[in-house]
Amino acid sequence: MVRSDALHSRLVAGLRIALPLVALGLLSMLFLLSREIDPSRALPYATVDAEDLARDPRITAPRFTSAAPDGTALTLTAATVRIAAGARETTEALDVDATLRAPDGAERWLSSNSATVDQAAGLLLLRGEVDLRDQAGHRLRSDLLEVALDRSHLVSPGPVTGTGPLGRIDAGAMVIDHPPSEAPDARPTELGSRMRFTGGVRLVHQPPAPPGTGAPP
Repeated sequence: MVRSDALHSRLVAGLRIALPLVALGLLSMLFLLSREIDPSRALPYATVDAEDLARDPRITAPRFTSAAPDGTALTLTAATVRIAAGARETTEALDVDATLRAPDGAERWLSSNSATVDQAAGLLLLRGEVDLRDQAGHRLRSDLLEVALDRSHLVSPGPVTGTGPLGRIDAGAMVIDHPPSEAPDARPTELGSRMRFTGGVRLVHQPPAPPGTGAPP
């Protein structure tokens, strides 16, 4: 009985030493057999030039909304926006999309390569491949579009090209506004606004195709 107890004690003492050594050996094998660290697979860090950001502060993917006294609502989104150097009331934006809701609820959708919000002049200036679409079916393009911030008023001082419900349109300039209902010369469209083309207007009428015949050749 005494011999059995002594054997058991030696066995326990041996295991107390052997088991930690075996565990340490297994951990060593795991580290040795693990894959080498690939620096190219490390998580990327953002590269930000702090000095450049301090010199040229900007906002990424902003969204702005405004409402004019006459009820016109403007929503604008852009890729980036920055304050123009030396002009705190001028904001410049790139890759701009805007929605303009007139007082009567009509919506127009605008997009351009760049834009400037001139608060002093009360204008949003869209430049570079300016596209305009509306609910009446107009799809127009110009190089510059001036959008008033205090009322429903858009002006393209230069050439305008595109299509509309009546066909192909080419003009030297364009004005879209929302005249008061008491104006005797107002000719509102179905959207309640009037669209005036000037400067050598050319309209190529394209009548709609009869139902079931498809588009005209």
